[in-house]
Amino acid sequence: MSQAQESDSSLLVVVLDANASAWAQSPLSLDKALQQLVIFINAYLALNPENQLVVLGASHKECRYLFPADPSSAPPTHDIQVYEQFRTVDVHVLSGVHEMLSSHVDGNTEEQQSLIARALSKALCHINQVNQLSVNKIWSRILVLSAGQDSPHSYIPLMNTIFAAQKMSVLIDICKVFGQDSVFLQQAAEITGGNYLKVDTNSEASLLQTLLFICLPDQYTRNILNAPGNDLIDFRATCFCHKRVVDIGYVCSVCLSIFCQTAPVCSTCQTKFSFRLVKSDSNQSNSTSSPNASAMSSLSLKP
Repeated sequence: MSQAQESDSSLLVVVLDANASAWAQSPLSLDKALQQLVIFINAYLALNPENQLVVLGASHKECRYLFPADPSSAPPTHDIQVYEQFRTVDVHVLSGVHEMLSSHVDGNTEEQQSLIARALSKALCHINQVNQLSVNKIWSRILVLSAGQDSPHSYIPLMNTIFAAQKMSVLIDICKVFGQDSVFLQQAAEITGGNYLKVDTNSEASLLQTLLFICLPDQYTRNILNAPGNDLIDFRATCFCHKRVVDIGYVCSVCLSIFCQTAPVCSTCQTKFSFRLVKSDSNQSNSTSSPNASAMSSLSLKP
């Protein structure tokens, strides 16, 4: 694999968690977070005139492009005091988020799980399209600004996008603004070589500092920087039957589906299992133990 060069252009896909219910409980308001995110985006565009940007908004109901916006939408007004490219991005991102929030006013205000997996799928599709049309190498990465909770039902599609990003050499940076650490997003950052960062919401400017110092450098610059690591990563999986995070589970030997309890048939690939009792050598040599106890000491689940 080729190494990133200083002159290479980058493609940044920002996935913004636009769930109003999750941001309502955050000490950092969504408006202030958007202001700091816009500053970060402008700084990224100023690094290299060939840098490309995509912004996706994800809520509990939909996932849409915020930038580039729909060509039929109204163009932003001109401002001679602001660089035109910055002005275009700022207006489309801010107006797009407000449209998403206004369209979900009558929805479920208790849902705090956004469609992050769908947004990541759209991001990877766009990155793949850009790579096919581009003549020169473009180093792509994804930044997820998360404020909601993990959705156990999205575990399978989220893990598929994570492994697809790893195969495409796409870094996934996670910036967790509020709430408990995300088990799934921690794995996304670790597997793809990105950074998982928890924002200190006690300081209003902590989000901007985190974005500028950790998430702004490209692949070339990161090779010469010492980024903060995360040693406490939870690699537990979610069972396919009840969508719960499990410490110990049962794995189908055919499709590798994970279950929290035994089942005669795999619900994913419909493989029928046969329960075979296996005697351990230690129990066979122990004459004082009962035959039934030695037979049940080990249980293997095979198709």
